Amino acid sequence: MRAFKIAIILLGRPGSGKDTQAELLAKKFGLVHIISSKIIKKALVLKQREIKLDGKIYNVQKERENLHNGRLTTFTFVSALISNEIRSIFKKKKGIIMSGSSRSKTEFEKEWPILKKLYGDKNVFIFHIWISPKEVYVRNLKRHRKDLPELDTKKVIDRRLKMFNKYTLPVIKFLEKQKKIIEINGEQSIMKIHQDILWQLQSKQKKK
Repeated sequence: MRAFKIAIILLGRPGSGKDTQAELLAKKFGLVHIISSKIIKKALVLKQREIKLDGKIYNVQKERENLHNGRLTTFTFVSALISNEIRSIFKKKKGIIMSGSSRSKTEFEKEWPILKKLYGDKNVFIFHIWISPKEVYVRNLKRHRKDLPELDTKKVIDRRLKMFNKYTLPVIKFLEKQKKIIEINGEQSIMKIHQDILWQLQSKQKKK
């Protein structure tokens, strides 16, 4: 598999292990891991009050409050950041892996044409790492992230799960209808999930 020629998207409920699997795949194939939360945080540490992206002005403080309260940052704000990152990585002749994006139809409709144009429709692989809502609480209440510990509380998990159901789940359902997404059982061991993803990637490559 030629790493420069592929782009992988991992979607799933909060705590489904998207970042963990993305890191494993990035290491194996030499991909650049696009982590939406880190890109957003990097943009929001700037001292300026406003950020202009794709001709639109965004309030930095408002976006920062959304992030720390477990709400979703503005979709167009995120899609502009991610789209710029995708273009930058492609120019460096690198393949990419994205965990957690696209979170909404707005983001998907912005990012998908760019991925398709740069990497080719057949070289973009989308996975849904499935875990149950019950497992979301089990996992998120156990972990204690150093970067955003305020997100691992029941109140915030409730909010994040509702946001997932309202905005991200419709993207997954749409991709299922288009037969453009592969579901992986996320309630297995980390290595078993990794092996399942690798098997699917190899299988799809052979069919080309």
